[in-house]
Amino acid sequence: MPRVASAAPRLQARAHAARRDRRMTLLRRAAWTVGGLAPIALLAWLLLGTSLLGVSKVVVSGEHRLTAAQVLSAADVPKGTPLARVDTSAIARRVKTLGAVASVSVTRSWPNTLRVFVVERTAAVAVQQGSRFDLLDDTGVQFDTVTTPPKGVVRLQATGEARTAALRVVRDLPVELRRAVWVVRASSPQEVSLVLRGNRVLVWGSSAQGTAKAAAAIALLKLPGHVYDVSSPSVVTRR
Repeated sequence: MPRVASAAPRLQARAHAARRDRRMTLLRRAAWTVGGLAPIALLAWLLLGTSLLGVSKVVVSGEHRLTAAQVLSAADVPKGTPLARVDTSAIARRVKTLGAVASVSVTRSWPNTLRVFVVERTAAVAVQQGSRFDLLDDTGVQFDTVTTPPKGVVRLQATGEARTAALRVVRDLPVELRRAVWVVRASSPQEVSLVLRGNRVLVWGSSAQGTAKAAAAIALLKLPGHVYDVSSPSVVTRR
């Protein structure tokens, strides 16, 4: 009778080989994964965990009335802080607490520099307080006090709601007319008047219809007179 060879050993060998192949495949995949993650982990460590890419210099620009030292003090950026971890929004908020700052942007400049760019408020009017003058921008924010108003800055004589209306009038004046204004006065929001160079007076009325009033004023001021009334721009008068 012929001998019949058992197939079990061959099947076991094949199963063992298949398991070995699967293990090798898993090990290769794991190695590839670890090899791929290693550079990412190294980069993350360099960016976030060391001072190699930390802040070594803070550059301030845009300052005029302020000094760079004042901006740096308000920014309060610890040297060596990893640049990627710097909270630029928090720095901007701190710098914005300086009264003279209208806006600020903070950006990273790799590998080690932080840049702070400030836009300062521009004086629109000066309000006399005794022997000194408070400087206000055209939104009414007071940001400085000086002994003499800067050249071209209008003097403001108004309070409360009247001040708000007067500021709106100043803000809406075209450059040609604004250069001629010395003082803006308002006893109420409906009674704004402008004292011009040469001691002429321009009665403006409320802050409404600013464009029409400005056009009428520019034309009317070419005529002789002392008091010019454009409070109703469709019917202007002078005397």
